[in-house]
Amino acid sequence: MLPLDPLPAIMARTVAAWLPAVDRARYVAFLDMMVHYTRRSGDRLRHAAATATDPRLREFFAGLADEEQDHWRLAAADLAALGAAPSAGLPAEVAAFEAFWWGIEAAEEQAFLGALYVLERVGGHLQEPVRAALGRLGLTKQQARFVLVHLEVDGDHGARAEELVRALAGQGDPALVRGAREAMAHWLAIHRRALG
Repeated sequence: MLPLDPLPAIMARTVAAWLPAVDRARYVAFLDMMVHYTRRSGDRLRHAAATATDPRLREFFAGLADEEQDHWRLAAADLAALGAAPSAGLPAEVAAFEAFWWGIEAAEEQAFLGALYVLERVGGHLQEPVRAALGRLGLTKQQARFVLVHLEVDGDHGARAEELVRALAGQGDPALVRGAREAMAHWLAIHRRALG
């Protein structure tokens, strides 16, 4: 077992504990945060692909960039379906995550993979509590597309990230674990601000 293996479940348990108290106002705040958090996902992943030297990582990051680049539009559409619009300012928690991401250099390329490992695997641990929360809020599919899509695609992305981690973990790169732990901390801060 790798040190980063338990992290997605820890992230999920933390967020699941906040879900029973989430009302529509908190859900709107969450969607607003997700617009900001995912708006530059494609750019961040293209940066990871351009920075990485391992061709397996470059291919994985570039593929994810194409798949993730427009997900922010789902969050914005869900907001519109709830009669709201994205806020103007970039939340400090998102800015901190982006500073971490843009600060990763080629020598630490596995930090990108460690980050994606936890970010893409957490959804698999949140299926039941999130679906229960959406049902409790009485949301239509047009108000919950962002969450529902991510519950599905994160499974595939997480499996691909895990495959790469298993293939590369033998190198014992501490950047892999550092990337996972830092991404976990930022992800929890982002969700705490919106939901907690």
